[in-house]
Amino acid sequence: MVLRANRVRFVTHYCVNCGAKLVPRLIEGRALEACPNDDFVLWHDPKVTTAVVIEVDGGILLGRRGIEPGRGLWCLPGGFVNDDEDPWDAAARECLEEICAGVEVTRLIGVYHIAKRNAASMVGIAYSARLAAGSRPAPGTEMLEVAVCALDALPPLAFPSHRKVLDEYLGTLKPDGASAVTSRGRGEAAGSRSAVAPARRGTRPSPAPAPSQPRRKR
Repeated sequence: MVLRANRVRFVTHYCVNCGAKLVPRLIEGRALEACPNDDFVLWHDPKVTTAVVIEVDGGILLGRRGIEPGRGLWCLPGGFVNDDEDPWDAAARECLEEICAGVEVTRLIGVYHIAKRNAASMVGIAYSARLAAGSRPAPGTEMLEVAVCALDALPPLAFPSHRKVLDEYLGTLKPDGASAVTSRGRGEAAGSRSAVAPARRGTRPSPAPAPSQPRRKR
């Protein structure tokens, strides 16, 4: 069952093993859809996504989104983790795709549950990173621009989860602005990869353009 725009739309699901129509079943206290013939259960698992706080002189790197949701607003680089991908590596890949810059992921900031009303919830994994040698950030296909933003003068952010990440990140900084937590979880940072276009540094946030077609939410 899917709830959209105050209307209920029933969606039929089928077993991936035998093709039978799934039926309601109470499993571990949850009402789920399951196969009447075998042990297949349609679990509603969360998506896994990353967000990266890239530390640079003068603040952090943000991108202004060119797609929905949040078109025209600002966000941390990041995105969904592929099923065969380490989240640490996914964070570095998303930075290369979104801001055309190789990064060295330095540490874990935190792991968060991101609740959604009309979509699968998400598990957000936030990292800090620094630009790899020779990287020059530029907007990727999903960004309108990239800018260095001071932590005390951030533009409007597209996602509440990114505000939460930045609040926690700020809580880990020493008074001199240095990180108070060392690298966690990996002995080596993600390999650096050079970007392909010049950076746009210190750009003043631009006004939001008109909405475009919606994309999946983060």
